[in-house]
Amino acid sequence: MRESVISKICCPACRGSLVLKEAVHRNNQIWEGNLSCIRCLSVYPIRKGIPYLVTRDAWTSLQSEMEGWVSIWQKKGMYEHPGPEYGFNMPQAAGPEVTRLFDMALQEMNLQGNETILDLGAGAGWASSHFARRGCEVIAVDIVLDDIFGLGRSWAIMEHANTWFDPICADGSNLPFLPNQFDIVFFFGSLHHFEDFKKVLEQAYKVLKPGGRLIASGEPFISIFFKERDVQATIEETTVGITERRPYIFQYIRAAKQVGFKNVRWDIFETYHRSPSEVYRWISDAMRSIRRAVKTRYRPLVWLIPYFCRLLPYRWAAYFVLCVNGGTLFLRAVKPPPQLKRAG
Repeated sequence: MRESVISKICCPACRGSLVLKEAVHRNNQIWEGNLSCIRCLSVYPIRKGIPYLVTRDAWTSLQSEMEGWVSIWQKKGMYEHPGPEYGFNMPQAAGPEVTRLFDMALQEMNLQGNETILDLGAGAGWASSHFARRGCEVIAVDIVLDDIFGLGRSWAIMEHANTWFDPICADGSNLPFLPNQFDIVFFFGSLHHFEDFKKVLEQAYKVLKPGGRLIASGEPFISIFFKERDVQATIEETTVGITERRPYIFQYIRAAKQVGFKNVRWDIFETYHRSPSEVYRWISDAMRSIRRAVKTRYRPLVWLIPYFCRLLPYRWAAYFVLCVNGGTLFLRAVKPPPQLKRAG
């Protein structure tokens, strides 16, 4: 951890300032030491360059989540042959869908190289590495410290990419940052791993600068014809304590608006920067798939949807189809600047 990070962080328990003590430096960074709160006297360790900014109560509640990730990776045999290059060639190594979702996020960010970015739910930090290589100041936050698939892997990724970002172990529901610190808060397939993602969005709103942007890519949502608890029951990760939300698309959008975000925009890959004719073509293809898939009492209603869509503007028609079909969300929003008081 670089000492410059201390000016951005605070005690997650009382929001007090933190003071560095017993520091051991390595390669111009803080490798070991403690961060002590001047207000409540809580102490947070720094181990292998990663500060552990999580309250004692939160550690208890997050333990099953952290252990669950390691357990599921073990079940999938990912530790048997992880390969020394894991994380170096992401997102390409994860496949074309992950690559295109991340490319959409990069296109939307249009990075100039002077942005301060919070990568929330960063995993091993591969996305943080991409941002840092573009000149941005990046902090990667996660709760999993695994040396292969968690934050512990970030050092190898940084060395390979010849770049730098700061990994921090912290709870997304209680971010240990002072207000108005970041230009962008970024989620990549991580927002749906929080049980109360509205609370996480509140935290993101708090730490964003006025005019800062929220960008969440790769967030799954389900059809309105399904119940979330039924979908969750089919997901293997939930059996080992991992939180796997499957909200409706409007729940993401509503939560962002409720916490204060403006200019809340939604898309999937097939609608992002597409012309009306391209979106209507996708709607037709999607409806054919939906009609084949629906076998329930809702089938007659589904057959009427294409006729209803023809009466709507293309964006509204696409939104309606997404509510019916489900998909993978690309969400963007802006923290509005403070309103100026009128003179007189």
